[in-house]
Amino acid sequence: MHTETRLSDAEFIRYSRSLMLGETAEARQLRLKQARVLVLGLGGLGCPVATTLVSAGVGALTLIDGDNVELSNLPRQQLYQTSDIGKPKAEVAAARLRQHNPHPQLQEVQGRPDEQRLRELAADCDVLVDCSDNLPTRLQLNRLARETGKPLFAGAVSGTSAQLYLLNQYSACYQCLVDPDWQVLQNCRSLGVDPALVTLTAQQLVWLLLQYLQTGPTDASDAVPFGQANSVPFGPANPIPFGQANPVPFGHYGRFAASGNHIGFHWYPLHANPGCACCGTAQQGAV
Repeated sequence: MHTETRLSDAEFIRYSRSLMLGETAEARQLRLKQARVLVLGLGGLGCPVATTLVSAGVGALTLIDGDNVELSNLPRQQLYQTSDIGKPKAEVAAARLRQHNPHPQLQEVQGRPDEQRLRELAADCDVLVDCSDNLPTRLQLNRLARETGKPLFAGAVSGTSAQLYLLNQYSACYQCLVDPDWQVLQNCRSLGVDPALVTLTAQQLVWLLLQYLQTGPTDASDAVPFGQANSVPFGPANPIPFGQANPVPFGHYGRFAASGNHIGFHWYPLHANPGCACCGTAQQGAV
């Protein structure tokens, strides 16, 4: 968190509707202003995530993407227009977000930073958000989140399937879930994608992130202890409560389902893998 101590007059007017939401609304808004978030990937998930964070008043964002805008991006990546085709996504996204809200500090990173550069960028942020669409990048950011102790909020959509992951240093990590023999992570390039599902997933992800940023971490209750994530009784019939007394449940993943009388994300505990090359007990003993 950064050290901003007050909202400006312009910010009071801009965020006036949010500031009407209870006695602690101003304190929550100030926490957003103090926060710095790294968003990796400015595609179908990253565009609405970044837009909502800027709109909500998050104080600083680092926006990373190495791609240029393509025609096939436009149905679901709403920061871009036809006239932007061929331009760097990070550059276009940052310019459009500055037009939308001039208050947040935006740092755009065009290209694919190597691990050292990404580590430097991550070190200056409070939270990491993975909106990428390839396995090597996901594993790279997962390793850095583990090394730095930063919370990691991750989303993925391919075909008609969507998942969310809420991870921190006490929970299982993303690599715990990945088969080491996987060479290719299926994504929208190989399976297609439903634009509406992408937007729904992004908004669920950013809502959870905003809850975390506004309430902030507690001493211990915001995390499932490492190795005990499978002991938390959350599931499709046991929806997770949120709020000041119920912080974001790290160590869980959400899977979208539309069946019966439930349409939305079913939440399940993650199981830590003791043999994980990133966070497992063998790796911890080698450090």
